[in-house]
Amino acid sequence: MNNGAERSAGSTASGFSLLETLVALVILSLALGALYQAAAGATRNIRVAEQYTRAVALAESMLSAHSYVVDPNMNLDGEFGEFSWQVLSWPVPDPSGAAAAEDAALPVRGLPLQYLQVWVRWPGPSKQRELDLLTVVPLQGALE
Repeated sequence: MNNGAERSAGSTASGFSLLETLVALVILSLALGALYQAAAGATRNIRVAEQYTRAVALAESMLSAHSYVVDPNMNLDGEFGEFSWQVLSWPVPDPSGAAAAEDAALPVRGLPLQYLQVWVRWPGPSKQRELDLLTVVPLQGALE
């Protein structure tokens, strides 16, 4: 009747011990935590990229809407959804350094030019985000 003793000595243990199971669970939880953080970071980056894309589209549409300037030193602003925008213009200075007229615009082929800058701002998680685009456009009076 040494059946029990023979079984324990002759058979190998099947399955996992409690310690092996706990170690496997700890490793699994650490891996899942790292995967969760990576997925959250990717989602946040996608949201930021989408906001920048929308802000660039808004700024480009403002530049397109103001393909020429009506008045020197124009200053417009407004809001579009979560974005606030501002359009500024100022004269392109005379590169010769000579005293310029009141509008201080540089005539190129008879066109007085203005710098046109568009700022777009929107709230971010920790600070306000912004972008600006700058171009040169003619004055409206020069086009007539």
